[in-house]
Amino acid sequence: MYHIGLSHDEVERIERLISQLDAQPPSAAACRREYPRVDFRHPLWLNLPTEPGRPWIHIYSRNLSTSGLAFLSKKLFYVDQHLIISHELMESCPQLVLARVCFCRTVENDIQEVGISFVVSQKDPERLRQIPTTWLALVLQNDWLARQKFPLSA
Repeated sequence: MYHIGLSHDEVERIERLISQLDAQPPSAAACRREYPRVDFRHPLWLNLPTEPGRPWIHIYSRNLSTSGLAFLSKKLFYVDQHLIISHELMESCPQLVLARVCFCRTVENDIQEVGISFVVSQKDPERLRQIPTTWLALVLQNDWLARQKFPLSA
């Protein structure tokens, strides 16, 4: 399996953390979900459109629904932050997905669990991971911290 630069030890650690999280009783918020989540453990690329240089980082997903995704990461995220996921899941064509952070919580010293909701997706057949300019404008318009970082663009 392709692990996007994660070492064997890192993958084992993430799998152990996910198993611990899955063993806990569901939270009240989890019980109110409109769309059920399914276990989905897969390495993915995540873009940070509000960070300098718009870097792509590695994440490892925990679960998936039709409306969102939960993943583990070493990076701390904030509610309403916008992110872009690049993936090749079950579709015949790679996808880019603009998403919004719903929650971020620490599960271990340097590991965060992050829940995101999908906003819009676009096919990426040539795997170029080029972010549509309309998405960047949407991020600047709707992300309060992005407006602070880039006040001239807002």
